[in-house]
Amino acid sequence: MKESCRFGALFKQISLAFEGNLQDEAAKYDLTSSQARMLIYLDKADHAVNQRELELYYHLSNPTVTGLMKRMEGKGFITREPNDEDGRSKNIILTAKAKEISGELLSNLQNREKCILQGLNEEEQQVLRNLLGRVLNGLMICKEE
Repeated sequence: MKESCRFGALFKQISLAFEGNLQDEAAKYDLTSSQARMLIYLDKADHAVNQRELELYYHLSNPTVTGLMKRMEGKGFITREPNDEDGRSKNIILTAKAKEISGELLSNLQNREKCILQGLNEEEQQVLRNLLGRVLNGLMICKEE
């Protein structure tokens, strides 16, 4: 097998392992890994967040985010309120239930990430972040072509 073809397999294996770790943690709160990521994003945002922002940030389609939001709303983690500045859009608001668990969820996920990266020192982690960011940018460029 060509050496370059092995990158795809390695990325997939890392993705599956990381997703499995995240899913295990999210399940403790009756969330999926995608819902947990969005809950954390919403909790950390310093501005009103609408669905379109989540679509762009996570590179997800409108129907996918709509489904995630409906399920999160059904579980009592979010509400959607009209956006005063844009009547076509709704702001996504965390409920007290979500705010209660978001800090704990984030802390647990950060601890898992530390565990995953424990074999790398700070400099290596920064290099990895930079390289992975460049790979992601390359993938986005290739997708557009």
